[in-house]
Order: sequence, then structure tokens, then C-alpha cells
Amino acid sequence: MATRSRKPLEPATPEQREFLERAMTEYGRAAYNFAYRLTGNEPDARDLTQDAFIRVFRAWKSFQPGTSFLSWIYRIITNLHRDELRRRKGVFQQDLPEDNAPQEYGGAKPLAVDPIESYMEGHLGEPLSMALAQLSADQRHVVILADIEELSYQEIAQIVGCSIGTVRSRLHRARNQLRRLVLKAQRNENR
Repeated sequence: MATRSRKPLEPATPEQREFLERAMTEYGRAAYNFAYRLTGNEPDARDLTQDAFIRVFRAWKSFQPGTSFLSWIYRIITNLHRDELRRRKGVFQQDLPEDNAPQEYGGAKPLAVDPIESYMEGHLGEPLSMALAQLSADQRHVVILADIEELSYQEIAQIVGCSIGTVRSRLHRARNQLRRLVLKAQRNENR
């Protein structure tokens, strides 16, 4: 995912710098983890997170105190990810592995991932992780936001930019598809 900057950043005001530093300290890890779950790889997740915080930097005054910053940054990440998927549509991309690097993670596991979460995914959630990767981007977004990030339907609707009814139907279809894919993977594993 290539970082695209439109215009050079102007020097930050002290308030702007403080806002961004606080946002990155409090929400940087959550933003990166969300981006990683969407993209499935560390370089794209880092680019996506960086682009999102650049947007936060530029639009810091548009954030309304009293609203959820996490919902705001997730919406920014979701929109950036959608834009990138549209740009990539029809383009075959495959990262080249680094020399002598384990192939599963393209060289290194993401640094912001919780070790317990990593263990659980590696030992208990492989069929689930593989099934999640097979969902459409829209389905994966709602499942991650609802079942991993544990957001409400209202928050998900705001982030994804659709109605609560659409969130419910996407989530229902995604969970059914996920269930079928996990069962299929488990059956294949037991053969």
C-alpha cells in the first residue's frame, strides 16, 4: 500500500501537536491492530495507520469532543482501506518474501500484536483466521468491528457508512459464511 500525500503538511500548532500525540499514544495500537486485521499484512497495516494519522493531523479540528475518537479513526481507516482496494482492483500483487525470513508473516510478526492474542490465533484460531480472510472486505469489516472490536451496531454503522439494518444483514451473512468456512476447514483438517 503506497502512501499517497496530496500536499505538504504545514507546521503544527502546539494544540495540534498535542492532539495528535495524545491520539497516537491512546489509540495507535488499536488503530494498527484494526488496520492489520483488514489488510492481513504488516507493511500495508503500517501504511494504512500512518495515512490515517496524517488525516487526523489534517482534520484535527473537525473531531467533535464527546464523540468516540476510536470510531472516528476506524472510519478513516475503513475509508482509506476501501479506497486502496478500489485502486488495486484487477491488479495482481504479491509481496516478495525477504531472504531467510519465515514465510507465514513475510519476515516478522507485527510488533503491536498482543502475545496472548497471537498465541490464541496461532493455536486455536487458524481455521477462523483463514475463513476470515476468505470473506469479502465488507463482511470482514463488520465481523472485525462487531466480534473482535466489540462495537455496537450504531458505532459500526457510523464507521462503515451504512444503516444499522445493513450492518445487521451483513453481519448475519458474514457469520453464516464464516461458520460454513470454519466447518469446512475443520472437516478437511480431520481427513
